[in-house]
Amino acid sequence: MYTPDQLFRMADETRDEGIALLADLIRFETVNTGVMPTGDELPLCRYVQARLAAEGIEAQVFCSAENRGNLIARLPGSLGAPRLLYMGHTDVVPVENEREWRYPPFSGAVAEGRIWGRGAADMKDMVAAELMALILLRRAGCALKGDLIVIAGADEETGGAYGFGWLAAHAPETLRADYAINESGGGPIPAPGGGLAYTIQTGEKGRLELHITLQGQASHAASPWLGDNVAFKLGEVLRRLQNWQPELDVSHEFFEHLANLLGRSEPITPQNVDAVADALGSVSRHLGSGLRGMSRMTLVPTIFAAGVKSNSVPASCRLVCDVRTLPQQDEAYVRRQVEQVLVGIEGAAYELTWTAISNASPYDTELTAAIRRATAAAAGRGDLRWLPSLTTGFTDSRLVRPLGATVYGFSPGHPDADLAHPAGVHGANESSETASLLFRTKLLIALALDLLGG
Repeated sequence: MYTPDQLFRMADETRDEGIALLADLIRFETVNTGVMPTGDELPLCRYVQARLAAEGIEAQVFCSAENRGNLIARLPGSLGAPRLLYMGHTDVVPVENEREWRYPPFSGAVAEGRIWGRGAADMKDMVAAELMALILLRRAGCALKGDLIVIAGADEETGGAYGFGWLAAHAPETLRADYAINESGGGPIPAPGGGLAYTIQTGEKGRLELHITLQGQASHAASPWLGDNVAFKLGEVLRRLQNWQPELDVSHEFFEHLANLLGRSEPITPQNVDAVADALGSVSRHLGSGLRGMSRMTLVPTIFAAGVKSNSVPASCRLVCDVRTLPQQDEAYVRRQVEQVLVGIEGAAYELTWTAISNASPYDTELTAAIRRATAAAAGRGDLRWLPSLTTGFTDSRLVRPLGATVYGFSPGHPDADLAHPAGVHGANESSETASLLFRTKLLIALALDLLGG
């Protein structure tokens, strides 16, 4: 049986191979607009299937719709248990304006110690690390006692209906595992006086879409007083959303762990949580933003449409908002908040649609302990500290937890990662550090050996 150090040396020797694999994945334009036909994940799946076949690793491709592919690869263990699942998705969000990018968004350019392109950080980098871990374990001939599974799913960016959701409904046996690792989590936090802490995302917020309809009365724009211009009602709703003050809640165990990490004599409270977020934000905007997201519901306008012609006063308007809820905030709670925003606005109505209900796995598990050991081994340091956390987005983890797996979001950055560098997720100039790609590969190798080793 190979030791982790021997496999780490193999990972170092194949560093450029892993970088090239990620660049290749980025070059597949698997853009998911949310409106079919879209996604186009199948060509990428066929490429990976052939790549794995060359290594003697069998992979299946499940098509959930035309050109929508889900790849499932497995290193079978001698006992078949426990089962460890490495999750990933290959679809990406659209590119809004290519002129804002330093490198073409589907070039997979390697420069400045980073791999650039749409999907580089969300989440083709993690998929590449998972595949490289699988390949290197196979090359080493490691005899595992349990199954190691890698799934690269479709459609995560619009809810997973053609990806993990489809697999859960049509091929649930492919998802059954004891432990699973997915995106999110792993953000390194510098501890006062030295040392480093990593977050393990044990759960995620809920997600709803809020559709607000506003009604006015049309008229000729030359005689606006004869109508009721709905644009002004929209402006009032947007003003109220901008000034809306959510209830602050720091009941999640993350805040107690964070206070201990920071060496605070006082706990983090609703009254001081924003000041703590500002302090962490000076180190990393991502950390500060995450702290705010974990302490409140968010209600954010994202799409609006009104009017049919420039000389006609619009009579109706549609406004769509993204809503993210904390675990204890149910639909009745959300409705109370929305109704406070819309109170007194004549002709206003709304509908709520759930995309994901808040969900979580317990923190004190064998998977937590294995993650700690594997990360320490990959980082080569024993001073790491840990915080259970909550992702402010939603992921495919919610589709696997009901099947019995303990699922954590953990895609850690390198201990020396540049925390101030914007990853560009869902924006321009998305990129991932080459050092973090190698670090994740080593971590995933060590985790497989820890949980599945013979």
